[in-house]
Amino acid sequence: MFTAILWDYDGTLADTAVKNFAVTKAVLHRLDPALLDPLPEALTSLEAYRAADRRSENWRELYVRAYGVPPEQLDEAGALWGPCQRAEETLPPLFSGLAPVLEALRGVPMGICSQNEGGNIRAALAAHGVSDCFGAVVGHTDVPFDRQKPDPAAFLRCLERLGLPEGRFAYIGDHAGDVQFGRGAQSALRAMGRRASVTCVTAAWNGAPPGRTGADVVVRTPADLLAWLQTA
Repeated sequence: MFTAILWDYDGTLADTAVKNFAVTKAVLHRLDPALLDPLPEALTSLEAYRAADRRSENWRELYVRAYGVPPEQLDEAGALWGPCQRAEETLPPLFSGLAPVLEALRGVPMGICSQNEGGNIRAALAAHGVSDCFGAVVGHTDVPFDRQKPDPAAFLRCLERLGLPEGRFAYIGDHAGDVQFGRGAQSALRAMGRRASVTCVTAAWNGAPPGRTGADVVVRTPADLLAWLQTA
């Protein structure tokens, strides 16, 4: 078994697209209503939103390329994300089959590294009764805006909160940016002189084609993930 298992949140643990679709519109409206007139193609439908999100490595790239946010306003947009998340009351569901997997892994230290807002993540986990499965949650306000994923800062912060300076880790995400994040974390840890390895896992259960993410392992269902973790 791994020393710790770290997870992405959006599209991996929880199906957040419906909530984030609404939150994105609220953020842009508060930032500058003109950004929604005309409505960006990526916000014309939920499927268009999902597609734009999958094409982007991180939220900063998404906001510039898909929504036309000027780069100099990205930090302001990031600061609006948390309040708009808390104001939107939709509870994102966990993907089917994940709750029993999390229960089965309770003996393993686990954390979340996400570009979502940490308080919002913790509230959703608590509502689903799985918050105590995770010893650390690192959201987008826990690292500088210019060091968001795939920069490894969130991974290092998560390990710090778990009290694990080195070890054998798994990082579970849903697209190529998550693999880049895990690879970067391994390089950063080794550059610090720590004995560490990061196995990157692509979770292919959110309905989106996983494509060629470059992951070490691709799992199709939560049950498949658990079976692999128990023997890895």
